[in-house]
Amino acid sequence: MSTLFVNKLTNLDFSYLDPTLGVVGESWLLDIQLAGDLNDEGMVLDFGLVKKQVRDYVDQYIDHCLLVPKLFQGCAIKDQGDRLFIDFTLESGEVIHHDSISSAVALIEAETIDSDSVRHNILAYLKGQVPDNVHSLDVQLYPEPSLEKYYRYSHGLRKHAGNCQRIAHGHRSDLKVYVDDKPSDEWQEYWLNKWKDIYIGTKTHLKEQTGTQFKFEYEAPQGLFRLHLPKESCYLMATETTVENIAQHLANETAKKVPGKSVRVIAFEGIGKGAIASARIDG
Repeated sequence: MSTLFVNKLTNLDFSYLDPTLGVVGESWLLDIQLAGDLNDEGMVLDFGLVKKQVRDYVDQYIDHCLLVPKLFQGCAIKDQGDRLFIDFTLESGEVIHHDSISSAVALIEAETIDSDSVRHNILAYLKGQVPDNVHSLDVQLYPEPSLEKYYRYSHGLRKHAGNCQRIAHGHRSDLKVYVDDKPSDEWQEYWLNKWKDIYIGTKTHLKEQTGTQFKFEYEAPQGLFRLHLPKESCYLMATETTVENIAQHLANETAKKVPGKSVRVIAFEGIGKGAIASARIDG
């Protein structure tokens, strides 16, 4: 029996619901191993087929989705076929409401969302897709190994033509801040702490606010999206929350706090991609 492996086959950017943290953005890499007998081509399975099958599944059902722990006691789900309505009660007593097209949500058969519960979800699908000569398979999901400091954010891009338009998807991201061309641990830590597990919303998407909640709503090419969140877990920007605008916002806001100095920000959007912006405000 032989074993085929593909490391870092793909990466996933998504958000999930957590009873303590609320809506959490995340980015994971995916490795896969398949063990079995060699076929007539002298392979366990063609690399191209492995990549396509796994990528097609995670791109459609996990990536850029909101992952919901279906078995969590505080999770109420109303399924109308093409739309899902989620009410998720946090430990604080606050309720997160998410209302969207069904394809923007991944219902996970678990009480919590973690790498193991999502791994089992992916394996349950893949085991029915491999040929008989494959006797076992496994996947591993994990964050970027070299990323020691990060912030996790969720957002939605109303004008995006692809799945980024979904109102609750997110990323685990690196952030670098330079003041007068020198790395600034102070301002990096400031933003990492301020935006730890944050929802970054666009002001024009804010439909209503109550004493404790922001209620976001917008119509995008894929349909109507609604998300109600505790105010304390949100940060509002005047622009669409693209990584380009996020980088510029961070540069501008930092420059206001260090007048007369040049600020440069490198903001990542998940793994291996991002934007660079600069700002200076003279006193």
